[in-house]
Amino acid sequence: MSMSGEQGTLFDERFLGRYAGTIMSDPTTALVELVANAWDAYATTVEIQWPDRESGAHFQITDNGKGMTPEQFEVRWRTLDYDRISYQGAFEDPPADLPAALPRPVYGRNGKGRHAAFLFSSPYRVRTWRDGVEAIYLVSQGKQNPIEVLLESRRDGIQGHGTEINGVHLLPCSFTAGDVRALLSTRFLTNPEFAVFVDGVRVGFSDVPSDCLQELNVDVPGYGQVKVLVIDSQRADRTTKQHGIAWWVNRRLVGQCGWRMSDQEKVLDGRTEEAKRYTFIVHADLLAPAVQADWGDFRPEHPVWLQTQEAVQNAIRNVILGITKEKRAKAKETVRRSHRNIVKDLPGISRERWNRLLDQVVDQCPSMSATQIDQVMGLLANLELAESQYSLLEKLHALKPDELDQWDAILERWTISTAKVALDEIEKRLKLIEEIRAKSEIPGTDEVHEIQPLFGQALWIFGPQFESIEFTSNRGMTTVIKQLFGGNQRGSLNRPDFVVVPDGSVGFYSRPSFDTEFNENGIDVLVIVELKSPGVPVGSDEKGQVWKYIRELMKKGYVTDRTSVYGYVLGDRIDSIDGGERKEGDRIFIRPMLYNTFVGQGEKRMLNLHRRLLDAPFMQAAMAEFLAKPEVEAMPAQMSLLNVPAVQEGGEVPAPLPTGNSPDEAVMA
Repeated sequence: MSMSGEQGTLFDERFLGRYAGTIMSDPTTALVELVANAWDAYATTVEIQWPDRESGAHFQITDNGKGMTPEQFEVRWRTLDYDRISYQGAFEDPPADLPAALPRPVYGRNGKGRHAAFLFSSPYRVRTWRDGVEAIYLVSQGKQNPIEVLLESRRDGIQGHGTEINGVHLLPCSFTAGDVRALLSTRFLTNPEFAVFVDGVRVGFSDVPSDCLQELNVDVPGYGQVKVLVIDSQRADRTTKQHGIAWWVNRRLVGQCGWRMSDQEKVLDGRTEEAKRYTFIVHADLLAPAVQADWGDFRPEHPVWLQTQEAVQNAIRNVILGITKEKRAKAKETVRRSHRNIVKDLPGISRERWNRLLDQVVDQCPSMSATQIDQVMGLLANLELAESQYSLLEKLHALKPDELDQWDAILERWTISTAKVALDEIEKRLKLIEEIRAKSEIPGTDEVHEIQPLFGQALWIFGPQFESIEFTSNRGMTTVIKQLFGGNQRGSLNRPDFVVVPDGSVGFYSRPSFDTEFNENGIDVLVIVELKSPGVPVGSDEKGQVWKYIRELMKKGYVTDRTSVYGYVLGDRIDSIDGGERKEGDRIFIRPMLYNTFVGQGEKRMLNLHRRLLDAPFMQAAMAEFLAKPEVEAMPAQMSLLNVPAVQEGGEVPAPLPTGNSPDEAVMA
């Protein structure tokens, strides 16, 4: 048995019908699709000959649109899933004989609409002409191919442009010509310059069934009255393209019919069934002064447009509210059931407020989906139970749209708990830096000892090796420290190993070491922080004092050859000659440091967030608290918190001139 070397895809004869769906099975959908195709070709006139068994007339639809060349027809008709937007764009430009017309938004997207002709005849003929060429094709449903296209004739020298579809066979249909006009009247009356005729009779408002048409008179304060026609197509179409609000001025369409963004915010969500079913035609000749020169839209700030749009939107919203009353009641009941367990625990006044808010959200926010409404009401119920109540909403209300987008992006990547952990740590560290900066700048020695307790939380500023939470004040060293500083000295109540000395203060912070069995066996790292009062220069004597403390602790066995010791002596000036680091052996380091350098180093380790977060509420509160203190009033202006130089990108921290008039005084003993 021989087989052909050519292989292709085989199609069942039922494939096309299943692929096109209701387009080939429902007369209403088929008619709408065929007329929409004429609109997309920029036709201004469409003529339909309705099939009639008595007269023998076959189905025929003719438009004066732009037509197709043979090459265009064969691509568009042979391509099953023809992507109209990709090939031709979302707007169709007018033909050359309509130079003043505006581009039209097109209805078609996937090319299925052309299959609608098979409902009225299979096969059917297409005659299309443009650019002087006319071509006639016979289009059939094939057995080997879903569509078979056969060129029957071609002529040159043809004038004009357009497309005509003719039925080859007469297929029965329960619709009459009057039914067709009624059907099309609910979808294609939005543009007065687009005329559809059925058996020679133009489709008009008189064809709209009485139960599908409602007329409203809307007062526009200070300007007059406009008429709004409400047309109900009685079934939702696939898209909103044939629906929305059409604004007519002197029987001419301004812009395009559709749901503007403001309409969707105030009137109706464009994704809903109602948006695909209802059309509102506004006869508003009083808007003539507000029409833009090209009739593409209204001048957005013109007072008559603003006043009329608001009045019409309110009237249309009331119509929609009446139409959707039952649906909204059902939506409210669904939300109440969803959150009944939370709401039942609310106090009576809170339950009333929650139910009132639910009514307002459902009735006044048409752009919100059922899921979004459910989410909002769940949030409001939780806010009623929360201690902070609605303060969160107040904060959200104050945010700009782009800031709300930023919050949404943050919550995409962070949970509230993880974000709070990170932000709390950042806040604690930045506030700590500000407090050390502020207190180190206040003249006089009385307040110096207030800085020392902060250093137990600020060891990380000295370097990453001191980040460990195991660094604590070592209570076991209290007796040694008392002996070291004399019998009359004692540790503070908060930190037994923190002592005040005549010219400053000293703090001891250690991290324990452990043996191979994880038992604590001494001190692994000891940090000694000595703070000198402003005006006391840091030199060899001050470093020697720290070495004296270390030697005493070594004698008592607290510092061993396994202990690393870091001594820091901080002041507002460093001796220019003896201000270098002192090192004893391989594990003991004593380093002088300026307060300003320490603060700047802290800012650098916090990625210079200080300057970038100055407007954060917690930073503003810290500054206000500092500036409100009486002792700050005596500070020179250049020492104010707001005038502290920032840490530069290279890590250099400009040192201020704490006292005197000469720069040399900052480093001289």
